[in-house]
Amino acid sequence: MADQSISNQPQVDSFHTFEYQIDFVDKNIINKSDRNVDLLFNGIDNYFGGKENSTVRFRTECMGCLSIQAYQGGLLFGKRLFITADNIKYYNNNIDIPDSINRVNLFSDGRERTNPKFNFKDGNVNIKYIGISCNDADFNRVRLTFPSGDIIIDSLINASFFEYDLDADGQKEQYLLGLRNCSQELAILRIRK
Repeated sequence: MADQSISNQPQVDSFHTFEYQIDFVDKNIINKSDRNVDLLFNGIDNYFGGKENSTVRFRTECMGCLSIQAYQGGLLFGKRLFITADNIKYYNNNIDIPDSINRVNLFSDGRERTNPKFNFKDGNVNIKYIGISCNDADFNRVRLTFPSGDIIIDSLINASFFEYDLDADGQKEQYLLGLRNCSQELAILRIRK
């Protein structure tokens, strides 16, 4: 679905910009494929070398309830985190766009601990429950299987998966979200050729 024009734009002086870590390597990631893993954002304390980021706050008690929407050539998470092909901008105020417009489907186990498997064009993803992190978050082991091999991400909290062609090259990249409600911690990984 094409982006619908939204007239209410955030103020240009009210955001923080975060740069990506391209070709990211970490002890919690095993990559035996021909794909690259990029860390787009990390606000999870002591995971992927990150720390909680007090400047990034959403007006919700349910991080997993926040939507991802196609918006002006990028992706908008929780009406505040704008993901482009080059960086992420966190807006201090919500971007006023209805939840129903250009929503991207997320796949997860919904904390049901059912170990779901989802297929996508170039392979499949399996989200496996491995333990409890806290009252509102589980640890998951995520396995993405491609023809060239697997990528395994260990101990991602409340993992969700989606695909999107953010760089508009005609080929969808795979994305993983890890998030926790109580502390509003969030990590976003991108898998690309």
